[in-house]
Amino acid sequence: MDMRITLHLVRHGRTLWNEERRYLGHEDQGILVEEREQLLPLRDRFFTGQFVRIYCSDLLRCRQTLNVILSDSKMAAIPDDEVLGRIIPGVMYDPRLRELDFGDWEGKTYEDLKSDISYRRWIDNPAEVTPPNGESWEAFRSRLQAFLTGLHLDLKELLHVEEDPDTLVQAEAEAEAEAEAEAEAMPVGYVLGAQRVELDVLVVTHGGVIRQIAAAVLPHTEFWETQVSPGEELKLQLTWDGERWQGVRLSD
Repeated sequence: MDMRITLHLVRHGRTLWNEERRYLGHEDQGILVEEREQLLPLRDRFFTGQFVRIYCSDLLRCRQTLNVILSDSKMAAIPDDEVLGRIIPGVMYDPRLRELDFGDWEGKTYEDLKSDISYRRWIDNPAEVTPPNGESWEAFRSRLQAFLTGLHLDLKELLHVEEDPDTLVQAEAEAEAEAEAEAEAMPVGYVLGAQRVELDVLVVTHGGVIRQIAAAVLPHTEFWETQVSPGEELKLQLTWDGERWQGVRLSD
């Protein structure tokens, strides 16, 4: 089965420590009140979107971001604190999508740490140095690879559940019509009879996670080459090659 997805990777809205340029990993901060309005363009873009799956880091700043961008776009104001704290039914809140745990360096700035020899070594080679009481680079990379593999298994199971005879017959008819008309592919949907699958997936997570996912799926892409500011989106098209996802950028 040729599974192809459009992956919408959204970085959470800006927090106080983002503003102060402090290391923010597993510390559970919310987004700044004045920054919530900056998420409204994403809300307008995603309100009519049909996502077959929505995944979100379980940390507060990501949950709040998701609640803003999925709120009713006809609302005059952004959601209040009570709404922002809600768990949305059907969303998969996954701790594997957390930022790297910076351990004792959480809340510290470059100026605070620049004289620390272990920090300087970490800056030069993060794969070989682990923050004190923090998370190793290999553990971070491995849990995100596990998420990507699990994403494929989850979508495969989703298709299996919905693969009933009526759906299959209809899908085959639609595939023939599409081939004859050379129509453009729909943004969300799948054609089981033709063994082609196209799905839209939304992931709300952290900057380091987005960089690592991009490095894992985009050819010749290093971790630091990808930059996504708070409240912005990176859109990728991924194809499952039988063993792993292979991707191309659809947006900067």
